[in-house]
Amino acid sequence: MSEAAHQIAVEQQVVDRVYARLEVMREQTRQLSAEGHRRAGSGPVTGLVERDAMVLGAAARLAELDGQEEGIVFGRLDFDDGYTYRIGRLGVRDEDREPLVVDWRAPAAAPFYRATPGEPLGVARRRVITCAGDRVVGLDDEVLTTRDVDGVVGEGALLTSLTRARGEHMRDIVATIQREQDEAIRAPAHGVTLITGGPGTGKTQVALHRAAYLLYTDRGRFTDGRVLVVGPSTVFTEYIGKVLPGLGEDSVHLRAIGELFDGVVATRRDPAAVARSKGDLTMVRVLADLAWDTPPHAPDHLRGLTADDLAKARVEIRRRCEARGVTVNGARAEAARVLAELLDGREAPEAFLNAWWPPLTPQDVLPAQDGQWSVDDVPLLDELAEILGRPPEPTRAKPEWQLRELRSGARLAETFVLSWSLNDGWQLFAPGLATPMASSGQSIDHNGYWAAQRWAAAIVLREGHQVVSWVDGFDPYGEEGYVPVLAEPLPVAETEEPVGDAYLHVILDEAQDLSPMECRMIARRAAHASMTIVGDLGQATHPLAADSWPELVRRLGKREARTLDLPTGYRVPQVIADFAARALAPGIPPTRSFRPGGSLEIRQVDDLAEAVARETGTVIAPDHLAAALGAVPVSQVKGLEYDRVVLVEPADIVAAEPRGMNRLYVALTRAVAELVVLHTRPLPENLTGGGPQAG
Repeated sequence: MSEAAHQIAVEQQVVDRVYARLEVMREQTRQLSAEGHRRAGSGPVTGLVERDAMVLGAAARLAELDGQEEGIVFGRLDFDDGYTYRIGRLGVRDEDREPLVVDWRAPAAAPFYRATPGEPLGVARRRVITCAGDRVVGLDDEVLTTRDVDGVVGEGALLTSLTRARGEHMRDIVATIQREQDEAIRAPAHGVTLITGGPGTGKTQVALHRAAYLLYTDRGRFTDGRVLVVGPSTVFTEYIGKVLPGLGEDSVHLRAIGELFDGVVATRRDPAAVARSKGDLTMVRVLADLAWDTPPHAPDHLRGLTADDLAKARVEIRRRCEARGVTVNGARAEAARVLAELLDGREAPEAFLNAWWPPLTPQDVLPAQDGQWSVDDVPLLDELAEILGRPPEPTRAKPEWQLRELRSGARLAETFVLSWSLNDGWQLFAPGLATPMASSGQSIDHNGYWAAQRWAAAIVLREGHQVVSWVDGFDPYGEEGYVPVLAEPLPVAETEEPVGDAYLHVILDEAQDLSPMECRMIARRAAHASMTIVGDLGQATHPLAADSWPELVRRLGKREARTLDLPTGYRVPQVIADFAARALAPGIPPTRSFRPGGSLEIRQVDDLAEAVARETGTVIAPDHLAAALGAVPVSQVKGLEYDRVVLVEPADIVAAEPRGMNRLYVALTRAVAELVVLHTRPLPENLTGGGPQAG
């Protein structure tokens, strides 16, 4: 049995005990509920109160036991003094009241989130336990002590093996790695923290531990969805659940770039040329023009107004609304006013307005190509949501007689209303008031409609509004009355847009690949947030990626950042890391790799398909060759690792896009043990000039 399998079996025994104990606790809770009902059937009336308390308490406890059962055990702490306990979603004690699982919210669980190599808090090992239901399916250890720890698996096993491979010298290197990561994890929460480092330096691991550290050390501030973690793919968001167990998605919003716009999950990337166009800031004006343009199938004439007249009207509506900050979906009232001006005071029919100025969604303006969104479409949809504003909520108006029957008391008047009161005579209500602004008393008879309207029109004129005519309506009490038609319509009250997610901290992984439009999308969510930005400029592959970190920080709407570098790599073997460094862009320092072993082989072949068929391991190929070779497309390997990588045709990878050399660097650093490079075309010039070659 392997060490990993043995350790899983050890944890499974504990998890089995926990689930058995849970069933006992459920049965005890059911008995408590039954006892509560029995007590209510005998004794004094106070028994009812006691019954309610017992039954409600038992029901709440049972709901907690049922709701937290999935993955109840997710962590383990081993201390230097030999003491060990498990961390879980709720506390569980055995029959002797000894803790089987410590609730993650308890003070005793704090080291699970706060301990780091620089400040281990007495912890020798922190273990993340991954369960599927009641089965343990994975473990990942982190060793926080300099002494030897037995049975280490996962990431911790790698660092332990490095230490043993090179003795005391390597122990110093591992301590250096851990100290660098510790400083990044514990950096202040305020402002912007930039964490940089090449492949295999643990950037993503540090970012996720930082999220856990911030959430646990300042839980009151950051809970309730106040932290947003943005990764490059859904693989990232799935992985984070293993690093931040117990905190839950009510504390952290996990999103890939292609998931930041609600209702859309995009995983496909556009070709470089298309991505460049969509990612450029010129799209802001292009999208605004699309949003204000006439919708397809809209009517093109109205009571003598031609298509040109309507087009000019739309330009005028946009001019007025943009000057006042009114969005497209908030412009319908202005559209009605402009059309009325062109129609000499006559109102445009409602049916025409519905078709000519309908409420729009971003998907109405920018339909998906072939019904599928790309990742590069997502910031465009988000930009359109800002330009369009929220569509007005659809309402189904009840008949006024039904409203009168259902309503008790007065409501606010929406405009001027004239109605008759048996005691006070004619009454005039004003907008925003539930009580009349004036009463005629009995001086005007209840049948004196014309006199009452003249009296009311004079009062309305003193308020600055001229009455043109009267139409039937209802007062705030639902009684029938008359509503004036005014020469100038009353201004429409501005309604506040609901505030979106108010994040207080935003963590970005693989930030070097953000386009200007993606930065705008994230900046909206981080306007009032501190940030942790994680990335590697050497792996920037988007054609519009920032050339420097200060430039990226500015794109995100921030002014400056504290920078913490992780220069030490421990996952990619040194022989592979040194070869890959030849593909680095000028000015970017290579990562110092301290992982021993590994192998590198470079072969020029005549038949690529035949050579690939003879190889074992994961094949990475240019996108246009991937399907034919049964390979992983090179555009999809960022952030992934494989033991043995067979990399095909580097020259094609470089030629395929503007930042093709960066893409090649990413591909060359995916192997953590063996790398084989197969090519029929000459290698890119950067890769020649020494190193292992084979004919």
